[in-house]
Amino acid sequence: MLPCVSLVKAQNSCVGRPDGSHVNDFTACDGFFTCVRGMAVPGRCPAGFYFHEEKQKCDFPWNVVCLLCVDTEDGGGEGSGDEPGPGQNPDGPMSFPIQGECQRYTLCINGRGFLQECGIGLQFNPVARSCDLEENVRCVPKICPNHINPNVATFVPHPQDCAKYYVCLFGDVVGDGPQRCAGDLLFNPATGWCDLPQNVDCGNKTPPPPIAECRPDEVHYIPSMDSCSKHYICFQGTKIGPVQCATGLIFDIVTMTCQIESDRTECILDGGSMLMDQFVF
Repeated sequence: MLPCVSLVKAQNSCVGRPDGSHVNDFTACDGFFTCVRGMAVPGRCPAGFYFHEEKQKCDFPWNVVCLLCVDTEDGGGEGSGDEPGPGQNPDGPMSFPIQGECQRYTLCINGRGFLQECGIGLQFNPVARSCDLEENVRCVPKICPNHINPNVATFVPHPQDCAKYYVCLFGDVVGDGPQRCAGDLLFNPATGWCDLPQNVDCGNKTPPPPIAECRPDEVHYIPSMDSCSKHYICFQGTKIGPVQCATGLIFDIVTMTCQIESDRTECILDGGSMLMDQFVF
């Protein structure tokens, strides 16, 4: 039997709704109610599916933003227990975190959830149940977001560097970290591929320096513009070299290391590939 509070809230949501329509449960991602003469009949999606109210059907979790008007074990933190945050009326609207999200949250009014988002530079504080300064929350966004299909390899832009991206599969990052586009190409979020700089809007991100220029990092390598088998060592912005790769190796601008030449390596003199064919799944 469902708690009485859920039935009351569901019945309120069904008022004025046509018979046979469905509304979110807002206490479970896979829960919904079917409206019959203003009354709510509870239902559940099959295992592994969430209810999508807009589509009026059960759907894959990555297609649904789950809005809950109750705290979850891993989402409530110190603010769990359905208690209002400072300055919130216990009988009025209440805000709840969304699992895996830093800026978006659920605003609940009379048991019904509404998707909201904090302003620029703010994150949702689950303790205060309100938007707060980032330094007071320190929420770390998931690299592989909830809204992508975890069963399909997906390229996700790096949050700060226009030339880098992540490969996500099964909900996790493939490899040791971000990958870098070849040559001077930048990652284009609109197409999901590396692209020419003039086709990419970096937004608030700072475009990286050209691949053959030293960055102010401690130590890294850059290619020689004259030879596929040579590279330079950069130390605190100063270029040292050139350095010759071992016999039979080329300096690969995908990994920025000397490698055996193959269809997965690329020399700066090749002009840069616009396809991410260095990954095979």
